[in-house]
Order: sequence, then structure tokens, then C-alpha cells
Amino acid sequence: MTIMGARWAWRVGTGFWCLLAVAAGVAVWTTEPGGNSIHGLDIYYARDNVTSALHPVAYMYVTHFAGLVELTLPLAVTAGVRGPRARFVAGSVAVLVAAVLVLLAVKTLADISPYADSSRASHDRLAAAGLIALAVATLCAAVALMCRGFAFYDRFVVVFLAGMGILHLVSMYLLAAVLDPRMSLTLWAWVPGLCDLLAAGCTAVLVAGTATARRDATQPLPA
Repeated sequence: MTIMGARWAWRVGTGFWCLLAVAAGVAVWTTEPGGNSIHGLDIYYARDNVTSALHPVAYMYVTHFAGLVELTLPLAVTAGVRGPRARFVAGSVAVLVAAVLVLLAVKTLADISPYADSSRASHDRLAAAGLIALAVATLCAAVALMCRGFAFYDRFVVVFLAGMGILHLVSMYLLAAVLDPRMSLTLWAWVPGLCDLLAAGCTAVLVAGTATARRDATQPLPA
């Protein structure tokens, strides 16, 4: 297999795992005591079936899982780009991801009811702050890519995917710890986290190979 073929294989692997993470959200993750099934993309409904306060980090992720898991795919496939046109297309995609994150934060703040419980309102504000911080980091990475900061951007994408995977697994663990004893998470609830970690691994191999090929191409020929 050629170097170009290997790079595309790892890129396809990244896309596959991200797609599987999204597909897992369609499956049933838990069932309420009344018999209503809660699918992954609607996992935020599980917040109403906890025996104690949900950890703020888990609250933020569970609330915005549907949006976050869908943003990993377009961002993941932009890693390892080097061409002038591809660089600006990938940078534009990253800017779009940052814009969506800001919109999610604004919607979160707008949905806070003046009659809402103080703890839930504070959790929503903290979630919005986390989304804005992630949006700023993504925007900085996009600017770096457009300015030929390839290594910085590639590392950001790998860290983003790995962070989402770890955040998912930790959030599901924290949710399961306070979930109604009559409810339990299915195996599908853990799949997106594992998929994001595998996507991060594929992306890491992709960018490492791309960096090596670029160094080899710029080395002077032997005299």
C-alpha cells in the first residue's frame, strides 16, 4: 500500500468510528420505570431520574451529548490536511464547529427559566461556559491551521477526540452512579466513548504518518 493509500485508510477509519458513535445514539440506552425507552440522543431526559445531584461535568455532557457527538465527525476528518485549498476548507469546517458550539451555549443560557432550581441553573451556566471555552479553543486551532500551523491543529483534533471519549465514559459512569436503581445503562451507552478513543488513535497514526512523509519530502537529496 502506498503512503497516500495508508493515509486514506486511517482517515476512513477515523470517519467510521465517529459515524458509529453517532449511530450508537440511536439505540436505547436506558428505560424509565414507567417503561419509556430513552435513546442515546435523548439521554438528557435521564437527568430527571437521578437519586441525587448529577456532577456538573456529567450534567454538561449529558445535556449536550447529541450536539457534541455530531460535531466530532466533521472535525475529525479535517486532521492531516496539507494542501492550500484543503487547509482553508478544513479551517472553515473548524470555524463552523466553533460557531455551533457558541450557538449551543447561547441556547443553554436562553433556556434557563427564572423559576428553575438554583442548582440546575448554575449547572446550565457552567455548561454554557464549558461550551464557549471549547468553541474558543476550536477557533484558535482553525486560525492556526489557516496560518500553516499544521502540527498544532493535528494535535488539537487528536486531543479533542480523546477528550470526548474520556468525557463520555466518565459522564456515563457518573450518571450510572446516581441513576434510579430501577434503571440501568445498556452497553450502547458506552459505545460512543470507545469509538471516540479509537477515532483518536486512527487520527494520531494518520497525523504521525503525514508529518513523517512531509519531513522526508523536505530533506535534501544526498550529494
